[in-house]
Amino acid sequence: MTIDQNRGPSLLEQADLAEAFVRGITESLGIVVTFKRHDLENGIMRIEANGDGIGILIGRRGGTAQAIDELVRTVLQRSGGTTREGKIRMDMGGVRARRASALAEFTRKVAEESIETRSEIALEPMNRMDRKIVHDVVSKLSNVESRSEGEDPHRRVIIAAVPD
Repeated sequence: MTIDQNRGPSLLEQADLAEAFVRGITESLGIVVTFKRHDLENGIMRIEANGDGIGILIGRRGGTAQAIDELVRTVLQRSGGTTREGKIRMDMGGVRARRASALAEFTRKVAEESIETRSEIALEPMNRMDRKIVHDVVSKLSNVESRSEGEDPHRRVIIAAVPD
């Protein structure tokens, strides 16, 4: 693969690099995976890796999957930077998609509670990707807003009803 160093890798070149990197990890562990690329959503292409034994790449509470995603991001940055076409996110066994869906549903319930009680509700500290999901969900709702407070790793989202 030849990458134009003046513009960086295209989104498809980044996807190829990400898959090659993860394939290297999985082959060293004796795990065979397949990849499925999901269309760009909010500027992010999600690449889902699946296969027998994928659980080891998910880890406890998704920690290993998150670490692999961070490593992929580092590999892509060192391969010539990122492109304005979008970003790549690895999803081991679909855990990221399931987590995003569950977090979005939880956020909607907390927002309803905030509106009903006319109070602010502080969520547990979470990583920046989860905070973004919460903020995105809240931004689509009426009569409620969100903000982040604190410093990583204790940064949390506050969901608050909008005063009348």
